[in-house]
Amino acid sequence: MKRKDITGQKFGRLTVMRYEGAAKNGNATWLCQCDCGQRTVVDGYRLRKGATTSCGCYRREVMREAIRKNPKTAAKIGQKNQFAATEGVNLNATLTVRSTNQSGVTGVSFDQQSGKWNARLFFKGQLVLNRTYCSFGEAVTARQHAERQYLMPLLKRVQTPEAMSLMELLEA
Repeated sequence: MKRKDITGQKFGRLTVMRYEGAAKNGNATWLCQCDCGQRTVVDGYRLRKGATTSCGCYRREVMREAIRKNPKTAAKIGQKNQFAATEGVNLNATLTVRSTNQSGVTGVSFDQQSGKWNARLFFKGQLVLNRTYCSFGEAVTARQHAERQYLMPLLKRVQTPEAMSLMELLEA
């Protein structure tokens, strides 16, 4: 079957720049430029069906707005005493597996729509890790690497008993 050239077409916030290759499933992949300036490689089927419409910036905007509109969260925005924070980072929340977590690993989840694993880490108000992986193991490794990169220096500076026990968890 001949591939349809979609170069130059726009899908949501993504403008197709060029053919990039084939995915493992045989679908064509395309390098796209997002309206926000980021570039991303996207499966052509997902583009045409409207499943992927941005590099991820749209999802971040929607989630940011949802958080701001949540009355409980909005009431606490700007209140430093709401979290047991160290240098503005709630270490317990960052490293504790929530009851709703289905993967068993903090910051790692499965996206049913894409069939891939997501790894995320929010640090000092920024999403420093937000990537998808084909395997659970890759996502866990990425999350652990990000924890060591961003949290270890903070834990070493703090030197509290709580920080020391969290540091042991990260080093394990």
